Amino acid sequence: MGTHFSQLFWGLLIVLLDFSINGFDLLPDGVGYLIMAAGCYGLASLSPRFLTAQTLCLVLAVLWLIHFAIDGTAAVFFKFLMQVVNCVMIWQLLGGIREFALSKTRQDLARRAENRRLAYVALLAVSTILAIGIQDSPEIAPVAIVPVIALLVLIVMILHLIHRVKVELVAPERLVSEPAVDQEVNQEIEE
Repeated sequence: MGTHFSQLFWGLLIVLLDFSINGFDLLPDGVGYLIMAAGCYGLASLSPRFLTAQTLCLVLAVLWLIHFAIDGTAAVFFKFLMQVVNCVMIWQLLGGIREFALSKTRQDLARRAENRRLAYVALLAVSTILAIGIQDSPEIAPVAIVPVIALLVLIVMILHLIHRVKVELVAPERLVSEPAVDQEVNQEIEE
């Protein structure tokens, strides 16, 4: 299970980071979405929200491929569509983390997941509205930077939450289950 949370972490990080050399993206978003989909698939037994997030990650990977063929005014609509799907995917992903944390009686982590998903939707909505507003009045461009920076900080906080869930909720399970395996091995040796 820890591997699946690592896949979520690294997949989201790949989507977040954009390193390009001469227009060639070294960390393609599509790869990040596929890694996240694999992680969500592995966590589907914990919450049905992970299965929904997995489907949305696969949709985002396909949309990422299609976006290369779209330009002009259709590209603006397409980018908006990708933002909406991405927003729903993060909502479901954090909802799955919330449900998993609640099942482990970790209300603190569940509350953080809930707060982060609400903040993500709010910041993405504000950023989108400001991006539309910039086209009509460019003087509000400096104001639009604030929610974008806040969104980046929030994504880092989401990455930190995924890491904490992996370390605090998954790693202790592994430690508890390992002594049982050792006892079985010792019993077999004694017999």
